[in-house]
Amino acid sequence: MKKLFFILAMVAFGAAAATAQVVQTPVMGKTGIRLYDKRVPRTEIILPQVKGYNIYKGDFHVHTIYSDGEVTPRERMREAWYDGLDVIAITDHLEIRTYEKFMLKALQPYSKDGKPFVYANAGAGNKKDKKAPMLSNLNAGYEEALSYIEKEEIPILAIRGTEIWRRPNIVGEYNALFLKDINAICHEDLFESFRRVKEQGGIIIHNHPGWRRPTMDKSEEQVRIYGEGWVDGIEVANGTTLYPKMVDRCVDEKLFISASTDVHRPSSQVWSRDCGIFRTMTFILAKECTEKAIKEALLKRRTIGYSANNLIGEEVWLKEFINEAVDCKVIAVNEKKGHRGFQLTNTCSIPFILRRGKLVYVLNPFQSLHINISRDKNTGEFYKPEFTVDNMWTVGDKHPKIHIAIDK
Repeated sequence: MKKLFFILAMVAFGAAAATAQVVQTPVMGKTGIRLYDKRVPRTEIILPQVKGYNIYKGDFHVHTIYSDGEVTPRERMREAWYDGLDVIAITDHLEIRTYEKFMLKALQPYSKDGKPFVYANAGAGNKKDKKAPMLSNLNAGYEEALSYIEKEEIPILAIRGTEIWRRPNIVGEYNALFLKDINAICHEDLFESFRRVKEQGGIIIHNHPGWRRPTMDKSEEQVRIYGEGWVDGIEVANGTTLYPKMVDRCVDEKLFISASTDVHRPSSQVWSRDCGIFRTMTFILAKECTEKAIKEALLKRRTIGYSANNLIGEEVWLKEFINEAVDCKVIAVNEKKGHRGFQLTNTCSIPFILRRGKLVYVLNPFQSLHINISRDKNTGEFYKPEFTVDNMWTVGDKHPKIHIAIDK
């Protein structure tokens, strides 16, 4: 009996001690790594210098909740930085604000009479009163973005812009960039809006020229828009949609080539870091990442479009780009077999698909290839390292044939 009592007493003592130990164990802090950190690692996109210019990555077509996007301007800035961009333009619609009704419903208790605020669509006018005042501040999205990047010290250049939408199936849509005051360009007459953009020193990009249109030929309105010299560039790639004919138009009419996401949802839902491609963007060849330098580069047509690991541009810039990105050197000469061995090393984040006749080589980022190139049987001279680059697009809906210079 005494033995049983002793055992029960010891069990009770052990339980009490365990309980006391659990209660008295101090909280030392969180375990493991932080699962949430606003400073997510940035995706670095390594690109070469070309002809003394740095290459900056820009997206000139994005939307926020201030029109028909699904995220805030500050989140667009954070996304842009994490996605590897250097420049971004918020281009909410001048005429469309899908989320307005939700915002006004939330703000209703703050209006004097408890009713939604009077509001007029830019360029379209209020349905009841076409002269109704414009009460929305269309600069608010840009100002919010600017305030955020200054507060968080994110080194990204934000451009003030807007998207002008009038009958997209006929006239098309256009982004106005480098504006001083978005409110001031609002007008029912589309052409007057364009004139006001130019008065502010802004530039205009013709967006997704094939969207909602049976043909990409110029309509009557477009003939006037282009004829007045209002258009400075064309979006030859929108998301993963490419408009090859627009490359020809850019070259013929001396307009710069642009490629943008036109993103409405969170960018991570569209462009995953794990899928092997970056978000659509424009490569801008400029001396520095300032508004003045970026604008100068666009107007001088020093741009290359990037979409899903395809590069779209004028052949002169595509040739310069690949020759700066790829190191090419002779590593062997086999006189008996009649060929030279080349080592091609890709020093940038963009892959190149190289084709010689029926042979196709994929030169991935930061990797090297060993390629043998034979000699001409008639002349006895070795062929040069010349390839058709299948993921480059230029005039005539063609892939350029590029001679890669041998590293001295």
